[in-house]
Amino acid sequence: MRIPRLYVENAEKHEGRKVVIENGGKVIKFLDKDEEYEGDGKVLYQVIYDDFDNYVLMGTVTKDMIIEYEVGGVRQITYIKKGTKLLEIPAEGYKVYPIVDFGCRILGGHRIAALQSRKGDIRFVNTPVNGIVLFLKEVPAKRENYVFYILPEEEIKFEEE
Repeated sequence: MRIPRLYVENAEKHEGRKVVIENGGKVIKFLDKDEEYEGDGKVLYQVIYDDFDNYVLMGTVTKDMIIEYEVGGVRQITYIKKGTKLLEIPAEGYKVYPIVDFGCRILGGHRIAALQSRKGDIRFVNTPVNGIVLFLKEVPAKRENYVFYILPEEEIKFEEE
């Protein structure tokens, strides 16, 4: 699986690629590096995907963002508005084996990681909600430690015209 692309509104450090969002998220345009945009839409800039957690504060998204995944050969785009609540699930153990990857749709009660103790016992981390895994963060520590950022199904909204 390829690493997803992350586009963020008003990014200080960006890589040049841009996306424009018009009509409240109904129209999304990908621009070339040298292409300029003139209009009233929001311009989002590509940033390093590992900086995802810099735009989340206490489980709330601080800036509009778009994540572009490739799941099973299919391109998937997720638009996340500022103020969206995310669920942060920690997984800590002697060895941690993530079962799901970013872009995966998960159901409540399903396993997202396996934890192995020093004795060799295996335990599992389950998700409490249905949703989409947006980001996996490996926290540097003595013991392996991951944080799963999940977009709960309740936060996914489809607007009808």
